Amino acid sequence: MKPTLFAAVLAAVSIFSATQSSHAQAAEEPHTAGAVIAADKAWSVAEETGDVAFVEALLLPEYRSISPDGSVHDRAAIVASTRKATPERAAMIEKYMAEHPFDMTVAISGDTAVLTFTVKGDDKKRVRSCDIFVYRENHWHALYSQHTNAESA
Repeated sequence: MKPTLFAAVLAAVSIFSATQSSHAQAAEEPHTAGAVIAADKAWSVAEETGDVAFVEALLLPEYRSISPDGSVHDRAAIVASTRKATPERAAMIEKYMAEHPFDMTVAISGDTAVLTFTVKGDDKKRVRSCDIFVYRENHWHALYSQHTNAESA
């Protein structure tokens, strides 16, 4: 994404996130790919802005994230990282996202959704990361994330 487009998306997601200060209290989310993408974007904004309540409500207790080096981060680690949000960190993330564009696809089977981020413009469709969401209590909740070092050619 171009930086200005990313900023516009970030602003829109910020508004979405702000209207859902508590994920559990928000209106029912649709059981659609668009809702999965919206939940993931709101998650990114919540981590960047320090919205701990949103992250706590989104991540299931058994949530795990696997880094490219194989290290495991549980829900508590992600929440702790969210508490450390700063404008500088948000700017660093925005810069990274602008320099590493990606495409997103969602596959839904029953109440499970797999959101895959692939390197934009890569014919091989190398996966940069993958988030697995589960639809519970009328909301999408993150269960698992896997990240790789895939880069654009």
